[in-house]
Amino acid sequence: MNKLLLIVTLVLMCAGIAVIYSASVSVAAKTNLPPEYYLKSHVTKVFGSVVILALFSRIDYALWKVSARLIFVVGAVLTLAAIVSGDKVNGASRWIFNIQPSEILKFAFIAWVCSKLSDAGDEIKSLKCTIIQPGVPMMISAILLALQPNFSMLIMFCVLLLVLLLISGANYKYVGMSVLVSIPMGILAMLCVPHTRNRILAFFSNDSGAMKNSQYQIEHALAALGNGGIFGTGIGMGEQKLGFLPEAHKDVIYAVIGEEFGFVGTFFVLIAFAILFSQGYNIAKSSLTRFGRYMAVALTTSLFMNFVIHVCVCVRLIPATGQPLPFISYGGTNLIMSAAFIGILLNISRPMSGKSIREPYMSSPVSFDMGQLTNFGARRRFI
Repeated sequence: MNKLLLIVTLVLMCAGIAVIYSASVSVAAKTNLPPEYYLKSHVTKVFGSVVILALFSRIDYALWKVSARLIFVVGAVLTLAAIVSGDKVNGASRWIFNIQPSEILKFAFIAWVCSKLSDAGDEIKSLKCTIIQPGVPMMISAILLALQPNFSMLIMFCVLLLVLLLISGANYKYVGMSVLVSIPMGILAMLCVPHTRNRILAFFSNDSGAMKNSQYQIEHALAALGNGGIFGTGIGMGEQKLGFLPEAHKDVIYAVIGEEFGFVGTFFVLIAFAILFSQGYNIAKSSLTRFGRYMAVALTTSLFMNFVIHVCVCVRLIPATGQPLPFISYGGTNLIMSAAFIGILLNISRPMSGKSIREPYMSSPVSFDMGQLTNFGARRRFI
């Protein structure tokens, strides 16, 4: 299997343990908890994630093709339960039983759409295969995520669907029409939710009033990055985490890395993730099945979106939203699901996996180019 992908993932997890300890000590002190409280909790989750990674790397990825719909139902039911009975955190109902079910829903959504697209064959450009079949899980997911509300996750779902449609050779005319309809509807939906609207307006506002309060954490994240300079203040010596960054160990941990390890530390993180993403797309390129290709692209793109949103929030390129930095931020569900994604990618990279998958013949398959995400071509065609 792809050993470089495994090594980079484990290195990021280990780096996350050190940064979590540094970023969470002040948070624990404020709530009268032991200084190592968050560290111990995170280490337990890291060990669990490594076990999940190892397990999923051994499970033939063909299983996700046949069980996608069942997993989607489980994820949808849990997400609905979180909306109905879950606790509200920062204006959104995203948690139930200490898990974030939308992460499970995202994995099931990827598996279901990949399964449908890989089974389309020469009908891939039809209205049914381009719009109707992928549209069913997309609409269900969109409604659930809008009700939470969790628009950053909804945007990720939309981008994942768009990427999958483009690489599978779907009808570009139908895809373009869907995008033109979806964008204004999405903007309108976000502006109708007070919590989300305030964050968007605060991003474009320079006022010092109520709107400015929505950008409090982001302003201090920028201050942390600026304070770090080239080599940083040293591990444990950051100042902004001492009450100025309420979610220092979660939503803005990249800023903590920038302050304590400087440009060198953030550059290391960027390089590590660049290697991880390149290996994910290389696995997609070498997969022997269309389903494996689509899954590898979608799983890698999902991790990439998490990374981009987190970093862009910390450097104030987009409005504030709560997305963790994969493998580094404190958390359970995202860490475990990210580890599961890596495990599936490792399994796809195994030459003996996926042999039970049978896919319809495509008379004009397109080839995968990591740079352009266009023209997918298969090494093997299944009848």
